[in-house]
Formats: sequence, structure tokens, C-alpha cells
Amino acid sequence: MTNQELAEYNKHRKMYQFCCITGDIEKTMQAWVDILKVGPWQVRHFNDKTMSSLTVGGKKITEPFEMIIAISKVGDMEIELIQPVHGPTIYQEFLDRRGPGLFHVKEKIATEDWDATVKEFADKGVGILQTGWFFDDVHAYMDTEPTCDFIWELGNCPVIDVPEGMTRIFPYNND
Repeated sequence: MTNQELAEYNKHRKMYQFCCITGDIEKTMQAWVDILKVGPWQVRHFNDKTMSSLTVGGKKITEPFEMIIAISKVGDMEIELIQPVHGPTIYQEFLDRRGPGLFHVKEKIATEDWDATVKEFADKGVGILQTGWFFDDVHAYMDTEPTCDFIWELGNCPVIDVPEGMTRIFPYNND
């Protein structure tokens, strides 16, 4: 593609989120608050009861799994922290292999463009590492790490009305 074609192609794309993996989400959130002034954080436990259709490496996961996810907004960008707890997800393997740090960048994909976007990646030899649903939110982690040094996530990014009691806020103060 020419520079002009790239600029036109990227003009309306929505980079929605970037994510870091951590082994200690409480310590990481506190560092982001203290050093970067990023917060507050919405903290949720994602597990086999709150997510559906989790698939890793093309295989549907039927055993228990859990991860802790924290999200904070800075401007239009969502920052996500993920701490793996247990189970067959790609998070712990990534943490063991690379340590804490940048895990993925997420692009918002319109529902009507989903299949074509996934096919475009597949046509380039890029498969899906993991996919799953959290209410109406679907994610697909594309296997871009070998070529881009991080994972590219596709997501529909809907606003979700999360049931009361499912989210806690960090820091814990009420001001």
C-alpha cells in the first residue's frame, strides 16, 4: 500500500484498548495510580461462570478458569490489566514466557465487519489464539506476536450493563 492508501485505510479505524499482563494486579494498579495518575480501575473476575464459549487454540474450554481484569479510561483509550489466576487461557503462558508488560492492542470491529476482518487475517496466515464472550462483548486474540511482537485483539466493544456486585473500584476510597 502507498502512504496515501494507508492513511485513508486507517482514517476511520478505532484503536480501543491496550492491555498489559501482570502477575500482581493490585501492585500494578497501585503503581499506575501513584506514578502515572491512571485510575480509578474497574476490577472484575472473569471465569467459567461469567464468560461463555471460551476457545483456546481452536478448542472449547470446559474446565474451570479465572482471570482478574482491571480497566481504566484515559481519554478515549481503555487501559486493561490482566492477571491470570488459573485455567487454560493464553495469559499465564504469555506471562511465563515474556514476563509482565504489553500483551495486546485492541481494535473495535463493527459486527457487520467481523467475519470479513477475521478472514482478512486468516488470508495472511494469522489465526485466532483465543476467543470468548463476556455478555455481548466478544474478543478474538489474533496470533500476531511472531511478526508484530504483541497480540492484536479484535472486539465489538459494546457498552455492557454489568450486574451490580460484579465490579469493584480501585483505589478503595470513596471520594
